Amino acid sequence: MNNAVDKIIAKINDDMNMKLREFQTEVDKKIEEIRRVEYGKWELEKDKMEREGKKEAENIKRLHISRAHLEGKRELLEAREEVMKKVITSIKNNARKLPKYDEYLRQAVEDAKIALGNELVLLCAPEDEAKIKKIASEVIPTARIELGTVKYGGIIAKTFSGERSVDYSIEAFIERNLNEIRKKIVEKLFEGEYA
Repeated sequence: MNNAVDKIIAKINDDMNMKLREFQTEVDKKIEEIRRVEYGKWELEKDKMEREGKKEAENIKRLHISRAHLEGKRELLEAREEVMKKVITSIKNNARKLPKYDEYLRQAVEDAKIALGNELVLLCAPEDEAKIKKIASEVIPTARIELGTVKYGGIIAKTFSGERSVDYSIEAFIERNLNEIRKKIVEKLFEGEYA
């Protein structure tokens, strides 16, 4: 499934690079605006402080510049996090379009059989019903297929009694692999800088 994630990331890389440039431009403008405001404040205080002592004026200048720098960094990190969220949402929304999605479904059904046995219910979204029925007929002919809310795809398997279940939904897959997915996004979009 990591190849699938790479393909999605590659597919949306251009859009995300454009968004990142827009975020970077916006952050640069805000940093410059903050610096301009802080520099103006510093100029006013500098005149007053020169009468009281140059050293104190320099300390205030450094403080204002440091604040502007920290504010700019905070805004850049927020922009990167927003891009991350958009990429992950896009991955979820496009999971069914991946060439390896059918392989993922088959592996999920096989793993469910290993985890829960032959007497289980496979919960899937209506969009996946035909695929799941075909796979189940080959892997677990005794399985029952039920339609339900599996928002982004995949399956949720449970025993007939409902006492045990395993979640092989796309959303659960992404949550289980979120750190690895975030690292790959960072490598592709932010040139290896972990955000």
